[in-house]
Amino acid sequence: MAVRHRFLVEEVLALASLHPEIRLELLDGEVYEMAPPSSQHAGLLDWLLHALAPKVQGLAQLRVQSPLYLSPHSLPLPDLLLLKPREDFYTQDHPRPKDVLLLVEVSLSTEAWDREKKLPLYAEAGVPEVWLLTREALQVFRRPEGGAYGESFSVLRGGRVTPLLLPQAELLYQPPL
Repeated sequence: MAVRHRFLVEEVLALASLHPEIRLELLDGEVYEMAPPSSQHAGLLDWLLHALAPKVQGLAQLRVQSPLYLSPHSLPLPDLLLLKPREDFYTQDHPRPKDVLLLVEVSLSTEAWDREKKLPLYAEAGVPEVWLLTREALQVFRRPEGGAYGESFSVLRGGRVTPLLLPQAELLYQPPL
């Protein structure tokens, strides 16, 4: 019988330091190699940065496709994080759920994966608000309760959404798709 090994954050960080060209994500003890972003994915991420950065300057730190420490067994790479400002810019350790003001995943080809695998981990860890940017809408998830979010709704093209913890960052949802 094969023995399944659950990986720890430290093990994945050590592996990533040996192979920095590979983007690794640790989700509930399992290691996944992330595919390079498509041009649509990268462009939508750029659009979000362009729309949000001026509104959050001095209020939040932006992080793009960087690790978020959820637990000893989970170190995902969310597409965009708006974090509580810190003097060291999180150079001493990776941000944790308590540091997150908003987390965004661009879910063009990964919607089912993000919804079924990552969203429950974010909720369980207490990430206060997650947005999934899909082809159809911006899906908003708030108020984590255990492994699920107690509130969810969709914002269609032309609609507005305001992050709970950053009301200054209201977004007009007009993605360039």
